[in-house]
Amino acid sequence: MIEYELNRQPASTAAEKRVTNRKGRLSIDLPVNSFQAAFLNFNKAAEAFAMSLSDPLHRKFAFQYLEYLQDIARGSERSKLSTSGRPNCRLISAELERLFRCHFFRPDHLNPIQN
Repeated sequence: MIEYELNRQPASTAAEKRVTNRKGRLSIDLPVNSFQAAFLNFNKAAEAFAMSLSDPLHRKFAFQYLEYLQDIARGSERSKLSTSGRPNCRLISAELERLFRCHFFRPDHLNPIQN
């Protein structure tokens, strides 16, 4: 019988260092050499989203929340901005968090399973 190895990466990446961090629902898990590109791509996507908002107050909140998420990516501790009583701000933060997860959590780049 032939054994197939599923969801494995080449052995050369087995010892690859990873950036990992978790704060609340936000997780970072990706190879160290991908972090800088992920950070830049996240910033571009988040800034484009923030600039697309027509209300100046919503745009201001989006940029403040982006700074908060950048701090999380850098590993610093900062208190989360309050969205209580402001449904639009909650939607804005949810979209920015979605972008954060798309760029910083890469389960497809996890280390191979050790037998």
